[in-house]
Amino acid sequence: MTSIFASIEYTASIVLPMGGVMFLSLFGIEFFMQMGLMKHLKPLGKPIAGFANLPSESAVSFLAAIGSMIAAHTMAAGFHADQRLTDRELILTGVLNTVPFHFKETLTFQLPVILPLLGLKLCLVYITAFWLTGFIKIGFVVLGGRFFISKRKQTRDAFSTFECDPLDPGCGPRPWKRLVSDTWNTRKKMFSRMMTTLTAVTLAIQLLTNFGMLKWFEQIIIPMTALFDLPPGVVGPISTYVFSPTVGITYMSNLLNQGTVTPFQAIVALLAGSLLMIPVTRLRRTLPRYTSIYGIRNGFSICAWTTFLSMLSRVMILTWVLVFF
Repeated sequence: MTSIFASIEYTASIVLPMGGVMFLSLFGIEFFMQMGLMKHLKPLGKPIAGFANLPSESAVSFLAAIGSMIAAHTMAAGFHADQRLTDRELILTGVLNTVPFHFKETLTFQLPVILPLLGLKLCLVYITAFWLTGFIKIGFVVLGGRFFISKRKQTRDAFSTFECDPLDPGCGPRPWKRLVSDTWNTRKKMFSRMMTTLTAVTLAIQLLTNFGMLKWFEQIIIPMTALFDLPPGVVGPISTYVFSPTVGITYMSNLLNQGTVTPFQAIVALLAGSLLMIPVTRLRRTLPRYTSIYGIRNGFSICAWTTFLSMLSRVMILTWVLVFF
């Protein structure tokens, strides 16, 4: 019974704040689009999508991701619901929306957190892993668009979708009350569906976690440390890192300062631990979020591809460290 209550409590702690973010993102972006403000970003976003054979809707979504990834995802889902993005275009757009995160993290996490804890050398390795993931995702989107999506001629531009025809007698500035009403009526059903899916999937995964059905991850850590000839002391930081990277890195920093592990062992342990951390965080947090926004099938596809590409970059950096560090 305790596990059930803990799962409900955790679900509420995720759904309530995330629901607020999704509400502001979904209706805020829709409001800006209703006002016709997205047309001003057209020169910046159009070339990005065009290179991957993606429509202007993908460019608008990608630009939104620079400010908020949740806003970008909800925008892309809205375009798909309006049948302005196909399933393939939606999946590539969803992957593209995650790219800015990998570069923004340098300023918001790596430099303020990793640098003082692990030092410049290990911080640069960490930054390289994140940047490589971003470039790999860009390559995936471009190749996927070039080979699997036929460039289509658009009859409407996402940057100016809500501009009316000046020759239309009804064309004119809408009052604020009408703009808010149009925004609400356009996205209220989608928001309800997103919140229902987010709650259901998050609760299901937490129940599995609290009833011990995902503990097989922990059984992989000890063999992994043996595989890379790491000292037993890194088991604790890796276990912590899988569920909280900041705490795990802080734990590893203490071991470094005490001389318990070398810089080589520390970065190998963290990179190896990230191969477990990535699927765990995707399963516990990202998958519920993506399925609530994109629907079960497309949300799972986007989550699977982003997980695979992130892990691929970690494997590449780990291999480089083992050979050249």
